[in-house]
Amino acid sequence: MQNADMVSALGYNPRLIYAVTFAIGAGLAGLAGGLLAPLTGVIPSMGVAFVAKAFITVISGGAAVILGTGVAAAIYGTISQAVTYVSTPVMGEAALFVAAIFLLRALPNGLAGRFFKGGV
Repeated sequence: MQNADMVSALGYNPRLIYAVTFAIGAGLAGLAGGLLAPLTGVIPSMGVAFVAKAFITVISGGAAVILGTGVAAAIYGTISQAVTYVSTPVMGEAALFVAAIFLLRALPNGLAGRFFKGGV
């Protein structure tokens, strides 16, 4: 929630909105951990690689539009898997990060940034 005063003016309880939002986020995080645990085991750093890839994908796609994030995910997934197919998984991860650097240098506001005011 970005504006608690506006939420209050509309007749909603901002503390309830915060609590419900936190509960939904915590529930989704727990679900993700529960689904990932059988694949990787339960260790403190079990989701670090996934969080890093998701963060790079959202930043590159533009957080404002889901289509930009989807396109960025498709681009990064294709690059990573193509390089992994012809070489090693480590090179696939390296190619993903190199592609992210080039994309963010070329489009600082993300793929969807050019469709908004002040975009590239």
